[in-house]
Amino acid sequence: MKRLKISENRRYFVRQDRTPFIWLADTAWTMPQRLKWDDVDYYMRKRKSQGFTVLQIVALDPEQDEKMRNPAGIPALHDDDVTRPNEAYFVYLDWILETAEQYGFYVLLLPAWGQLIVGDNWGGGVFAKTIREDNAYDYGRWIGNRYKNRENIIWCLGGDRHPIHRGVDYRNVWRQMAEGLAKGLTGRDLKYNEPDPIWQDLLITYHTCHEMETGLCSTFSYWTDEEAWISFIMLQSGHGLKPKNYELVKAEYDRAVTMPVWDGEPAYEMMPSSWPPSNIGLHNDWIVRKRAYWSLFAGSFGHTYGHSTVWCMISEKETDQIRQISWYRALDCPGAGQIKFLRDFLESRDLSSCVPAQDILLLQAQKTDDNQDEHNQACQQADGAFVCVYFPSGGRERLDLKALGIGPYAGWWFNPRDGKCYANAQTHTQKPMRMDGSKGILDVRSPTAGPHLDWVLVVERQRPDPVVPGRAQNYGEHTANAEVKKVFDW
Repeated sequence: MKRLKISENRRYFVRQDRTPFIWLADTAWTMPQRLKWDDVDYYMRKRKSQGFTVLQIVALDPEQDEKMRNPAGIPALHDDDVTRPNEAYFVYLDWILETAEQYGFYVLLLPAWGQLIVGDNWGGGVFAKTIREDNAYDYGRWIGNRYKNRENIIWCLGGDRHPIHRGVDYRNVWRQMAEGLAKGLTGRDLKYNEPDPIWQDLLITYHTCHEMETGLCSTFSYWTDEEAWISFIMLQSGHGLKPKNYELVKAEYDRAVTMPVWDGEPAYEMMPSSWPPSNIGLHNDWIVRKRAYWSLFAGSFGHTYGHSTVWCMISEKETDQIRQISWYRALDCPGAGQIKFLRDFLESRDLSSCVPAQDILLLQAQKTDDNQDEHNQACQQADGAFVCVYFPSGGRERLDLKALGIGPYAGWWFNPRDGKCYANAQTHTQKPMRMDGSKGILDVRSPTAGPHLDWVLVVERQRPDPVVPGRAQNYGEHTANAEVKKVFDW
């Protein structure tokens, strides 16, 4: 694998040969502490077959075990001292990163979860602040040096916390860690506020929380462009029902300094839709699809999936009323399986060449957007070759397609629930439908409409050999009945 880099237009990630990279990530935050080697292999084979390309993993994560022990019971640190990392623990993390590369995964690696810096968790627990301004540089330098030759790593500081947390400013801790990381990776003494092309090559972002009181949830909610170490933007649209991640993406997409942006922690499948949990219920696959297609068509470079029991690798014996199934069973939940359909769609349409195009939606412009389940989102290829429209609940729309020229057009209805194209509610098709529009205006109605009945419309200029979305790809083999073990029993 070769290192990724940011595209020339500063919107997307590309490979070294400048071909677009499809970022579809899974949140496997606690894998180094919770999964034994055979379970790791099973998990990666499964996610590979489902079309995932990135895994989001934390090196030091105390949320499930304060001692941060690996499955052999080995703690990550000697005497809870971050300047004394335990070699035996990190050898296992080395193996996980190597295995990820063998399966073709890039890893968004967080050196440390935010709890270790701020000293509290979301359940009210209070802990010693393990990483501080006096040791953050040393740890950053150590872990950077350890992985300086590994080309499948993208870096992320933070860890579900804003840098100003509950009134306390921790920004200098993170700055010290960033400078230490740069020293370990490059041998150079870079300063957090001094622009240098090397900062952009390192690919570092910052993972915030979704602040319930303010709704702030972006990398740049509490940072400014003075932070030269930040090269791309992460959003946490979070697990509530109200966030409109298409608006969050647009705000970052339109900022004066252009950077790639993506929703790196949206609503997880089977996560409570309110906190503290209420009788509103758990998120289903519909909200997973909505957050994905909304954000991608609004201008994000990729998307991240999450599941309430996979991020923390819950075993059967640990399930409860909130975390109802094990991580193993959760791998087959509908939203995860539908990532493959999203991957198929992205393989057929290069969204890196697209721009947001809400102005083509003439009926959407008349809506108040109070009901976001009826918010249609559009993008178009920059030179006007095609447009894509996501209908979260199906329905009608009037499209201004003058950018494509005067019709007729070729089009498909792509079903993100089953990955197939339809001419109508009953008929699968791999052939383009002729769509009128002699004046550049096209009226459309989806094959079905209503809650959970989302559709994607693709319209393009007619051409002899159109690329039809939904042609299934083989992303990796997976044996469904492979033996799986429990997570480690503390």
